[in-house]
Amino acid sequence: MTSIHGAPAEQRDLEAARERVEALRTEIRAHDYAYYIEAQPVIGDSQYDALMQELRALEAEHPELITPESPTQRVAGAPAAAFPVVEHREPLLSLSNVFNRDELAAWQQRIVRLLERDPSRYVCEPKIDGLAISLVYERGRFVRGATRGDGMQGEEITANLRTIRSIPLVLNADPDSLPPAFEVRGEVYMSKAEFQRLNAERAEAGEQLYMNPRNTAAGSLRQLDARITAARRLDLFAYQLGWVEGERPLASHHDAIRWLRDLGFPTNPHTEAFDSIDAVAEFCEAWVERRGALDYDIDGVVVKVDDFATQRALGVVGREPRWATAWKFPAEQAVTRLREIQVSVGRTGVLTPFAALEPVFVGGATVSMATLHNADHVRELDIRAGDYVIVQRAGDVIPQVVGPVLARREPGLASFEMPAACPVCATPVYKDPDEAAYYCPNRTCPTKLARQLEHFASRGAMDLEGFGEERCAMLVGRGFVRSVADLYRLPEREAELLEVDKIGAKTLEGLFAGLQASKTRPLHRLLIALGIRHVGGETARALARHFGSMEALQNATLEEIQAVDGIGPIVAEAVRAYFDDPEYRALVGDLAALGLRMDEEVAARGGPLEGLSIVVTGSLERWSRNQVEDLIKGLGGKVSGAVTKKTSFVVAGEGGGSKRDKAETLGVELLDQDGFIQRLRDLGWSEAE
Repeated sequence: MTSIHGAPAEQRDLEAARERVEALRTEIRAHDYAYYIEAQPVIGDSQYDALMQELRALEAEHPELITPESPTQRVAGAPAAAFPVVEHREPLLSLSNVFNRDELAAWQQRIVRLLERDPSRYVCEPKIDGLAISLVYERGRFVRGATRGDGMQGEEITANLRTIRSIPLVLNADPDSLPPAFEVRGEVYMSKAEFQRLNAERAEAGEQLYMNPRNTAAGSLRQLDARITAARRLDLFAYQLGWVEGERPLASHHDAIRWLRDLGFPTNPHTEAFDSIDAVAEFCEAWVERRGALDYDIDGVVVKVDDFATQRALGVVGREPRWATAWKFPAEQAVTRLREIQVSVGRTGVLTPFAALEPVFVGGATVSMATLHNADHVRELDIRAGDYVIVQRAGDVIPQVVGPVLARREPGLASFEMPAACPVCATPVYKDPDEAAYYCPNRTCPTKLARQLEHFASRGAMDLEGFGEERCAMLVGRGFVRSVADLYRLPEREAELLEVDKIGAKTLEGLFAGLQASKTRPLHRLLIALGIRHVGGETARALARHFGSMEALQNATLEEIQAVDGIGPIVAEAVRAYFDDPEYRALVGDLAALGLRMDEEVAARGGPLEGLSIVVTGSLERWSRNQVEDLIKGLGGKVSGAVTKKTSFVVAGEGGGSKRDKAETLGVELLDQDGFIQRLRDLGWSEAE
């Protein structure tokens, strides 16, 4: 205890308050751990509230003692203007799905073939039907939180996450014993009891009821005013240790879950480890019946290979880890009448039939529309307007029609036929002979163009706020926009836009500022926004990283495009076809003339790797691929996607495949992780940078 004898009375009061404040914070955190982690509270709510009131009173009397980690500071003051977008240091990947024992066995056999052995140990945990989030801790303190978003980028919602009492603001460990910084991934959810309480309050107030706990939790987390989030009583289960700065402290997922629990994170008590895939299947099947007993919704079981080294060896395919999958529960089903089969037009011109249904409650939501996939699917199932049909929905999956109830079919119902002309612009449609799809070929079809604008403006593409479905349809319908390039000419038509209902000067100011800001988005974002067939986020990044500029990509041969790591012949042909089309080439030229950026991030100048072209391949223990490439660019180097005679050296982790082979053939220097680190040190790099 600090000695305060002989100090002035004011100072003695402050020191005494400081000691009491620290004691209260320690006691409150201990009670939080007992309540949220051990599920064994040792005091009642009124006693807990008294401790909080005493702490608030002391902090009000001595505001200099307030710290961001204090239990009283979970709720922020003023609402935020918007959520900033953050880039995830390592992607938050999606999971593949299995639905039965055979599919689980097939997943395991793929792993065995890749490893040439059985992983021998698996971890299973209920799949919470909530919202995935990323939590970052530095020296044991919570510093940043974000939504999963598209896996590569999410929204920074730190203030809202701080209001969730089960998320520790300070970890239950000496900061010196922890990695300097690390990420924890979890699922935020709303309990069934809290959902019922909220809806009871809304019913009493005569307000519209919320649909289901998951959507309510997601909406609560995205409130700009954190006080609203705090009032919703959300909860968390931590399910994974993400990236770690420095050495990873643990060898397996199961060890990591225990470690997180010891640090103060709530982890699911039903997590179990198994040594055989048959035992995993039994666990998954048991939860189909048991899930109703939980006070929160689950929509399956997540199955993971336990050992971290084995996870790294298995790696990722597309945006899914090979070492994990989700056993999804059977979809909930209901029967309703199919009013009519309508046809929508997508941004590529694909005509898609969908079902307009009499509203029915299924899978936690009221459903009035459902997908019918394509015309062949409708014909195979013989679904007809007027039929009673079986509708199913599971979690966030789009509702779909399983088939008709033939016993209830009324006589005289006509079979479905795709329209001969586009339902929007009346242009004759054509069917791709190699696919089930029908297309509207009219590039000026209003609905196609409006959908293209929505895609161009979407998060992950050009990220333009305020260009949703309704506004894009209006801009096309009133002739303001005839191509995506016309979006950047809207400021020239400000006077006309001000005459449009619901668009005021302040709204336009925000839209125009967003358009101007979007001109600096890097090349891969523009490639996504252009909607080139088969080019999604991963492919766009690979192309932008390899070619560096739009000009280089436009002028690349089919063979050069196909040589990019991860690009196959179908994707390469689609990219080459896009840039061979005079209209699309003219669009790109128009966007360039309007000031949009046409290159990827350039390497920093003056760094120790300036002038070097470096290829990264395989998996490294210390860094993810993105982290290594960011490090190289930050030190002035250029990251290339292909090994050539001009490559300075190749950083090769486990695997590496064709790039490693090509480097050996061309005599290009190969460096493993340790060799790469030593090379950086030789060039003057310090790990503290």
